[in-house]
Amino acid sequence: MSGPIDAERRFRISPSVYARGFGAELVLLDFGRGEYFGLDEVGAEVWRGLEAGDSLSRIVETIVSRYEVSADVALSDIHDLVAHLHDASLILEF
Repeated sequence: MSGPIDAERRFRISPSVYARGFGAELVLLDFGRGEYFGLDEVGAEVWRGLEAGDSLSRIVETIVSRYEVSADVALSDIHDLVAHLHDASLILEF
């Protein structure tokens, strides 16, 4: 996933991925590929937004309201995380 950031993009969770919470963090298990990934507290918030079908702009609003970060920084960081999740086939674009 590359190119300019489209804040209205939406994604869905790959059907082969199972998420399990451990405190504020999440572990993602990809049963299709036999791999697992860990997300910290903020990454877990992003994941929950993706699960809910929120746009990237809505997820940014959530992160900005809960953490001390500017919208520009949040959008850039969320885009990087979403690109990683997409490249790993953990999420699919609608």
